[in-house]
Amino acid sequence: MPDHHTPQAYLVTLWTYGGQSLFTDAGIALLFCRVLAQQRRRFGFRVHAFVVLPDRARMILGSPDRDPRWIQPVVQRVKQRFAREYNVRERRLGLVWQDADQRLPLAGPEEVSRRAELLHRMPILAGLAGRPEQWRFSSARAWSGTGPTPVPVDTPGGPSGRKPAMPPVDRGPALSG
Repeated sequence: MPDHHTPQAYLVTLWTYGGQSLFTDAGIALLFCRVLAQQRRRFGFRVHAFVVLPDRARMILGSPDRDPRWIQPVVQRVKQRFAREYNVRERRLGLVWQDADQRLPLAGPEEVSRRAELLHRMPILAGLAGRPEQWRFSSARAWSGTGPTPVPVDTPGGPSGRKPAMPPVDRGPALSG
């Protein structure tokens, strides 16, 4: 049974409709990052880590309070806002996301850190970058302290000694491997 007194973090995966590689376009990947940052400010949830890959976005989101029901409406709003802005930008109608998404509760700061490291390695495993910090559309540079990210990141405290970070927003060209 979940502890209703401890803020909860979730690993969230959103897949594009039909596995479309929407995010190979840097402008569309930045649009997703902008929407995520806006929704973060609006609803007060934490973004502990994220990575945007060609056909999906994966994030570790933290609760703004101790209500265990917060994750469903937050994920729904991120998906809806991005779909609306993407469809307007592309002058199209249609589905953007798979109906299903994955929301996995994480046990605490150690698991958040472990899962964040895995997220940051995904672009390497996909052949998109040589090192985590080279992939522009992730929080790897915030976690390593090597630069800004397109979404402000709240790295968890805890045994690793990491303190919350709010790096500036990156609007420069994509890094290449």
